Amino acid sequence: MPAGLKYDLNPIEKTMPELCRFDTVYPLSGGFNLDTTNLTGIDKIPPMTPLVIDFKARTAKAVVNVEVYEKYTTGTSMKIKKGSLAYVNMFIGDGTNGAKVTKIDKSNAEYDTLTLGAAFGTSVTVNAGTVLFEASAQEGTEVKASANALNYAWTKVEAGATVTAIGRAYEIRASKLLVPVSDKDKESLGDRFMFTY
Repeated sequence: MPAGLKYDLNPIEKTMPELCRFDTVYPLSGGFNLDTTNLTGIDKIPPMTPLVIDFKARTAKAVVNVEVYEKYTTGTSMKIKKGSLAYVNMFIGDGTNGAKVTKIDKSNAEYDTLTLGAAFGTSVTVNAGTVLFEASAQEGTEVKASANALNYAWTKVEAGATVTAIGRAYEIRASKLLVPVSDKDKESLGDRFMFTY
């Protein structure tokens, strides 16, 4: 081994489910600098993570969504699927209802638990599998950011990290995605991306 070089022989991820029809993936030219502002405590972001790309500034910001793990009916505790990019003090919403995340407990092996500042709406039922988006305010009516691209490969979250963005992909298997894509993201991604089951 040449002096001064260090090789990491351990891959970031050992197994990967088939997330889409790979021959339809169109990666965009060049890299985009990853904005790590709200990714504290996140080691890496997976492929197909929704991104907001600023083409002029050449920057990328991960869109934060959460998938409900267990049916929510009331209270200030909500179970979500593991692997989300959720962070404390963000707002979550569904377009009608919302809440502020005040704490995240990741101690359970099967799911994470969000502690909410107040109940998620009044007499609201949120079914398991529902994807909630990061809202711009506690009311949860407006999305904070909608994706215009997806992430191409596993990316380590660190200073100076860059991502390759996907500009088109078909037959994306939504149920296999490691980070959920909300309906708002699907709208903003448009017909360049086709989602299946």
